[in-house]
Amino acid sequence: MRLSHSKWFALAFTLAIRGLCQETPADMPQVTINLYNDARVPEPVLTEARLEAANIFRRAEVQIMWIDCSSSHTLGTSDPACDNPRGPSHLALRIVPWSFKSSDSVFGVAFLSPEGEGTYGNVFYDSVEKLHAEWRTGIASVLGHVMAHEIGHLLLGTNAHSRTGIMCSNWHGKELKSISMGTMIFTPPQVESFKARLSTFSR
Repeated sequence: MRLSHSKWFALAFTLAIRGLCQETPADMPQVTINLYNDARVPEPVLTEARLEAANIFRRAEVQIMWIDCSSSHTLGTSDPACDNPRGPSHLALRIVPWSFKSSDSVFGVAFLSPEGEGTYGNVFYDSVEKLHAEWRTGIASVLGHVMAHEIGHLLLGTNAHSRTGIMCSNWHGKELKSISMGTMIFTPPQVESFKARLSTFSR
């Protein structure tokens, strides 16, 4: 039996979700992300990017729960879950078309207080597209890693950049190769920081 492209995508998505559910320990801390698709990223790309970001965090022993807040905003309805992110276990991430102030080499921003606390982050989709085109890396994979990077800033606080791993500040050939190989992840000290920060918040 041959499946259409849409059926193949639905099947792959279902299997991926099953895999995530089966491999998630019961005591893994959970972070809820209100996601806003202001850049109108195609749904298949965004779905794959969400899975990519969730997988990166699962390897860091954190479970990500996504809430689609774009549709309620577009339709003028109000989903209570989308109103007030409470951080650090409930955050908001907005994918915007571009940034008016940042260069092409900046892929997003996390809004942090002087104390290093924050609940809101932006991803600049035009920079993601340019990185994808320049290095010929799958756009959903690049987007998922950028999403994970900005969420990482919100969870790790000030001075979260590192010399290696997904929190590296500059992404070039080496980092893009790591993305394509699935080895662009959080470092062990960052994983420990997640555990420490989320340990006081119940699921």
